[in-house]
Amino acid sequence: MDFPSYPELFRGLSDSALRELESEFERVHLPSGETLIRQGEPGDCMYLLVSGRLRAYVERAEGDEIVVGEVGRGEVVGEMALLIDEPRSATVRAVRDSELLKLSKEVFDHFMEKHPLAMKQIARVNLMRLRRTILFPRVESTVATIAVVPAGRDAPLSSFAERLARALGAVGPTLHLNRDRFERRPGPARRPGTAADSAIAAWLSEQETKYRYVIYESDATQSEWTRRCLRQADHVLAVGLGGSDPAIGEAEAEIQPFDWRGLAARRDLVLLHPDDARRPIGTQGWLAARHVDGHHHLRAHSDADYERLARFLTGRAVGLVLGGGGARGMAHIGAIRAIQELGIPIDLIGGTSSGAIIAGALAKGLDYEGLVATARERLVAPGSLLDFTLPFVSLISGRRVSKALERTFEDLMIEDLWLSYFCVSSNLSRARMVVHRRGLLRKAIRASVSLPGILPPVFHDRDLLVDGGLMNRLPVDVMRRFCNGGKVLAVNVNTTSGLESGDAFGEHLSGWRVLAQRLNPFKSRTEGPNIASILLCATLLNSAQAQESLEREADFCVQVSPAPIGLFDFKSLEAIVTAGYEAALKQLEGWAASRSGDSAPGRLAKRRNSGRAPSSRPALSPP
Repeated sequence: MDFPSYPELFRGLSDSALRELESEFERVHLPSGETLIRQGEPGDCMYLLVSGRLRAYVERAEGDEIVVGEVGRGEVVGEMALLIDEPRSATVRAVRDSELLKLSKEVFDHFMEKHPLAMKQIARVNLMRLRRTILFPRVESTVATIAVVPAGRDAPLSSFAERLARALGAVGPTLHLNRDRFERRPGPARRPGTAADSAIAAWLSEQETKYRYVIYESDATQSEWTRRCLRQADHVLAVGLGGSDPAIGEAEAEIQPFDWRGLAARRDLVLLHPDDARRPIGTQGWLAARHVDGHHHLRAHSDADYERLARFLTGRAVGLVLGGGGARGMAHIGAIRAIQELGIPIDLIGGTSSGAIIAGALAKGLDYEGLVATARERLVAPGSLLDFTLPFVSLISGRRVSKALERTFEDLMIEDLWLSYFCVSSNLSRARMVVHRRGLLRKAIRASVSLPGILPPVFHDRDLLVDGGLMNRLPVDVMRRFCNGGKVLAVNVNTTSGLESGDAFGEHLSGWRVLAQRLNPFKSRTEGPNIASILLCATLLNSAQAQESLEREADFCVQVSPAPIGLFDFKSLEAIVTAGYEAALKQLEGWAASRSGDSAPGRLAKRRNSGRAPSSRPALSPP
């Protein structure tokens, strides 16, 4: 064993102490999906992971489990229970076939007595781990091995694996293994048996040490090589041709016999489309036929799309979260322009209320110019969206809003968007937040923008859904669950200013008097807030306190404060967009430069001088 390559836990010990410890370790093989330790059990040993990957879970009071971390090659698990003589604090399972070294409590205690320096080092390492958990309470992606299997029929697996290897190669050294390359590996003749299996495991472990990423390309049928690919994988990609028959293929059936979600490697569906495809179609059928944790749409020969997938796999994706704000939410369009000009990729996107509209349009494939043109055509040109009705359920009927959403998004499904998308609404019937990731896009957005008392709620499975800002005005926490350890960038539009009034009404108000003044052309109009603006501000203020903690959870939050214009004043579109652009450009330049190693102003100048319009899917690396 090569202890110098192992973690900080053993650094500082003498060579003789390391040799003594090495002789006491017992080798353990843990198949994929098997449990290593269980929460609540007494701690009688610790483990050192030689190869493979483990995942830690904590059982909550509700009875379900949440993922709290992953353990990679060279890391230690279980030492805390030995130090404090308390039960295991988490359950640990193998994400894939793993080789470990086991050290018993008796040997551990004896070694600590003989080498007190080791106790100090272990305490230091665990305190640093605790500090990281407090400061950055999130699960980071540590994927190293990726298995690609065919989904459906006629999947171009080899060309996909080669392109993915090139995209990953820009991040770190990458090895692409298929069965032919594996069988041509150097070494003695292969004979079946335990010794041969150990030699194979050792050789694969050596490759994973040499290369940052290893892609295992499976066979097109069930085979020993396909099963080995799946056993070695931290992440499984099922690759299919979009628009073709979504039936499960033979090799893919290896990972579909039952739902082993959470027990083994993450599984994602990748659908490849022609380069000139307007938009994906039929994704629902693919998802209904298989258990996957997520899906991705790629144009078959688009380097930018493969780079986006590579960022997601390696924990370097950027998820953009857009908050609400009524008409002021159009500032998100300007913020998107600044983000793209700075070369920051947008790999996933989500939002609430007006942010859900802009996020959906971007995920659909619109660029900055398309976003502005659509907003002008759908929100400004038709005039006011406030089609008032008798206020038994809401102040406006919602017909104009629904029509605008229908013209913009037609019958597009969330699953068929180019970018991974979500929006949130609030379930009045069950007092909880709803995250929309599947289904009719315009219906989900219609729910997310349904301000209580202003727009009628959306009915869904006998529940009433209203504006997402009521429960989560800036859903950074939701994006954190979906971005696979990547960065979360948020844009918050300040809506707390602008609703001001003199003593227009005093302590009492006659609605008939206000109506008469507004209808009489010879009387000056009484200035004051209208009921729609009051209800909107009340909705936004309700979640303001929770929003502050959500802003802190983002890796960066752009704050936009447009001029104090009406919350339904879409005619001020140009001014709102400009405010979003200028605020985002100013605030993001430093953030982008500090993480890219490049000069943000210089990069911006180069993009402007290129004469090209900003792309809605930038291919540059995230900051």
